[in-house]
Amino acid sequence: MKPNTKIERASLIKMIQSERRAQYHKYLSEIESSLSQICDSGDALGPLVLSEKLGFTRWKLTGSVFFSRFRPGERVEIRVQKSGSDLSESLCDGWLVESVRYPFPGKIEVVIFGSKPLDEDRAIEVFLFKSSTEGFSNLLISQIRRMPTSFESLILGTDKFDLSVDEPEFKVHYDQLNDTQKSALHELVGNNLSGAIQGPPGTGKTHLLRAVVALALKSNMRVCVTSFTHAAVDNLLGKIVGEEFPYKWVRVGNSERVRTEFYRSDVEFGGFRAPTFGDVSEAKLIGATLHKLAFNGSSQMFDLLVVDEAGQVPVYFWPLIQRITKRLVLVGDQFQLPPVLVAEHTDLPFDNLFSLFVSKDTPMLETQYRMRREIQGWSSEKFYRGKLRPHVSVANRDYFSCSPTFITDSTVVSKQFEAESHGKVSLDEANFIADKVARMVKNKEDIRTVGVICPYRAQAGKVNAALQNKLGVGEAAKVLVDTVERFQGQEREAIFLSFGTSASSSGDLNFLADARRLNVSVTRAKSRFYCLFNKALYEKISSRKSADLNEFLNWVKNGRTPIKKAA
Repeated sequence: MKPNTKIERASLIKMIQSERRAQYHKYLSEIESSLSQICDSGDALGPLVLSEKLGFTRWKLTGSVFFSRFRPGERVEIRVQKSGSDLSESLCDGWLVESVRYPFPGKIEVVIFGSKPLDEDRAIEVFLFKSSTEGFSNLLISQIRRMPTSFESLILGTDKFDLSVDEPEFKVHYDQLNDTQKSALHELVGNNLSGAIQGPPGTGKTHLLRAVVALALKSNMRVCVTSFTHAAVDNLLGKIVGEEFPYKWVRVGNSERVRTEFYRSDVEFGGFRAPTFGDVSEAKLIGATLHKLAFNGSSQMFDLLVVDEAGQVPVYFWPLIQRITKRLVLVGDQFQLPPVLVAEHTDLPFDNLFSLFVSKDTPMLETQYRMRREIQGWSSEKFYRGKLRPHVSVANRDYFSCSPTFITDSTVVSKQFEAESHGKVSLDEANFIADKVARMVKNKEDIRTVGVICPYRAQAGKVNAALQNKLGVGEAAKVLVDTVERFQGQEREAIFLSFGTSASSSGDLNFLADARRLNVSVTRAKSRFYCLFNKALYEKISSRKSADLNEFLNWVKNGRTPIKKAA
């Protein structure tokens, strides 16, 4: 297994340094913004008051907010308002969010904890900002500088394992794969269990990886499964260990970041979780994020490293990966969400790990098990050369066939509103969604089957507000409302994509027109897809830079439109 191009150490260090500068400028932009503006946009959370001291360095904060960008396990900086102005100043940094909940409509409770006590005299009213990541960048650069100046193909070890797919114990996994999954597995086996596999939405890549890991463990390999995010690691590891898993396994990570909901309910995490790699020598299967692996001080070496969602992994992790594994399996999709990067890195041919290895010969999984035929149409033609096909079990899927709320709607629905939105929010779109969900409640339908994707946090807050005011917080909490970045890996029977903006700037228009974000948005839906936008946005999409958005909205409106294939 060899990269498509040689990557020099200096290029990766330059990438990290550029990213560090861009993140710092973004951080400065946020902390120098007016508090009213940045809180309205959802980029900061507040104002909040210290309502209850729960421990020496643990507090419950409360405020009047409908949506929080922060999730349990994330680090935040606590800032306070400068006297006599609408600006902020730092109080303390590095606090962890423990929990977020909405006790009443428009009210929020956030529990946070840190390493030092708060200055309570200054913390009368506080605001939560995203914590700086400069420390991580410095550590990453330090790690890469210790390595050789260039990186050759070090993945394929000389040690050989018996990788027979015909053994009875493995045949149980093998026989559950479809033809393209089997073909991909044979490709990996023929390359000493290394390689890249393209997994478009809903194609059962996790199912394939379960088989890959089963084969590796059966062949007496030591395996690590990893990804960029905790959710992706736990989603994959939880499905692998499933029921009656015969091997010792450990999830390495801080307890507050592990997503326990992805594991079977009877797992006792006291025996399956470790904060560091120092105590996992007997485990045959380990799960950890790439960040944890990058700063692994115990010189762990794996026979096989499996990287899920590899398209979201920044390419600068490549040299760090090489030093910890003999074999590498990457599964991803260059046409879904890229790494979350702030700077533009035009001097590098690829910004993500998956694109470093993918080629026209890379095996692609072609059968999807999620979406009704009409929903996958644009994505299949745009990104997958028309080869993405629905399995017979989902081709005519209609969860809502007997639903009074949805039965008169078509599979793909466009809803255009006349009123121009204000800023990055649309009350009309939010009310449309809330009314639809309220009808579901009235008809005693399961509203957990609905999800709402918003490009901007401000619109997510507006939708949450409409749902809470219409249904109350208990019912509203059953509907997942979030940005597209948080939705990758998720699916719902009905998805509402609420643009919520008229795109007042070219930057906003370019952001909305990102084809990969549109691809992820539409492919979260299983039975119904609703696209909500206003007339002003539709009238602005004729420029060449917004060609993909123009094509997408016309496909939603008209069912068929000429589709230009992505590169």
